[in-house]
Amino acid sequence: MVHIILGAALAVLLAGGVSVSSKTTRTRKVENRKAAAEARVAVRFEVRFPAVSSPDTIYLSGNLKEAGAWRPDGMALDRNGHDLAVGVARLPAGSVLEYKITRGSWSTVEKDSAYEDIPNRLFVVPAASEHGRDGVVVRADVAAWADAAPRPASTLTGDIRFHERFGSRHLGNERTIAVYLPPGYETSKARYPVLYVHDGQNAFDAHSSVIGVEWGIDERCQELIESGEIPPVIVVAVWNSDDRMSEYTTAVDTGHGQGGRGRLYEKFLIEEVKPYIDRVYRTKRGREHTAVMGSSLGGLLSLRLAWERSDVFSRAGVVSPALWWADGEIFRRIERSQRPPKISRLWIDMGTAEGGHPEFNVDTLRRLGSLLEKKGYARGRDFMEFVAEGADHSERAWSARVGDILKYLFN
Repeated sequence: MVHIILGAALAVLLAGGVSVSSKTTRTRKVENRKAAAEARVAVRFEVRFPAVSSPDTIYLSGNLKEAGAWRPDGMALDRNGHDLAVGVARLPAGSVLEYKITRGSWSTVEKDSAYEDIPNRLFVVPAASEHGRDGVVVRADVAAWADAAPRPASTLTGDIRFHERFGSRHLGNERTIAVYLPPGYETSKARYPVLYVHDGQNAFDAHSSVIGVEWGIDERCQELIESGEIPPVIVVAVWNSDDRMSEYTTAVDTGHGQGGRGRLYEKFLIEEVKPYIDRVYRTKRGREHTAVMGSSLGGLLSLRLAWERSDVFSRAGVVSPALWWADGEIFRRIERSQRPPKISRLWIDMGTAEGGHPEFNVDTLRRLGSLLEKKGYARGRDFMEFVAEGADHSERAWSARVGDILKYLFN
C-alpha cells in the first residue's frame, strides 16, 4: 500500500498508445479507453482532528460525487478513537479531488490554527494500474473547527432591519431577511433603488457569516452614499437555506446529483420577497431601479435572473460565478437566446487564485465576456469584466471589491 501525505508534490500521469490500422486492435483500444475511464482507485482517508466532546461524525465534503458533491455531510468517515476518523472511497482514476473536512455542516468546517479559512485540499487520484487493489492512503490533520472559534462581535453598521422566519409557499421553508436602509431614510419621503443579495447572512455581519467574515456591504454603502459616490440605496440580504445548492440552480449537475429548484427560488424572490419589500419600504419598484447580486452559485443565479428576468432586474453583480455548473449549462442557455434582454449594468468577475483550477475559471469568465459581446453588449457601457489578481474564492476577497461593484451598478 502506498502512503501519500498531503502537501507533497502531485504527479500528473500521461498515457499514450501506438496507432495501428487493425480493426481488432482499434476495438481493443476503445475498450481499453472505456475501461480506463471507468477505472476506480481505492483511496483510504485517515483524518486526525482536535478532540470534541460530542460524538459528531467526521465528513469529507468535496467536488466529486463520491465525496458528497460539496454537501457538508458528504462522505461519512468512521470514528476510530477520540481523534481519528477513517474511510475508503473508490474514486475515478486520474480525477482531481478538492475537499474540506467537516463535522456535518459548514458551521463546523475545518479551519487553520488561527481559525481562519483554508484553501480546498487537493488530491490527484493516480492511475489504477499503479496501485492495484491496495489503493492509496491520504492522511490529513485538522488544526481547528470553525465552531470552536470565538464568534466575532456583531459588525452591523447603519440602520438594518430583520425579518425572521420569512416563509415561502413556493419553497416550503423559512429564512431570515435583513434590510439595510440608507442614511436619511427615516427623515425623508424619498423612494430608493433596491439591491437584492443572495447568501444574505454573509452580507452585513461577521457574527452571522458562516465563516466569520462579512462582505461589508453595509459599511461600503454608508461610505459611498455619504461621499456621494453612489445614490442612497436599499439592500435586501436574503439568507440562504440548507437547500442552497438546489435553490440557486435550475439545472441538475450530474456530478453533484443536485440542482433544479431555481425556478421556485425565482418565484420566491419575485413573487414573495419583492412585493413584501415594496409594500413595507419606500422603494423604486421598476426594473431600472432593481438589482441583484451574489457570489459562486449566487453569482450564477444572479446572471440567470438578469438574463431571463430583465423585466424585474436590470442590473446584476455576478461575482466569482460557478459557470461550470452542469457542464456550463448557462452558456448554452445564453447562446440559445434570440433576443438579448435589456440589461443596464452587468458586473462579472473572477479571482486568479480561485479553486484548484484558477486558470480555467478565469478563461471561463473571459468566455462569458466574449459571449456577451457576441450578443451585442458593449464592455464598460453594458458590462464590466474584472479579473481580481491574487483573489481567492472567499468572503474576504469579495469584500475587497464590493465597493467597486456597487459604484458600477448604481452609476
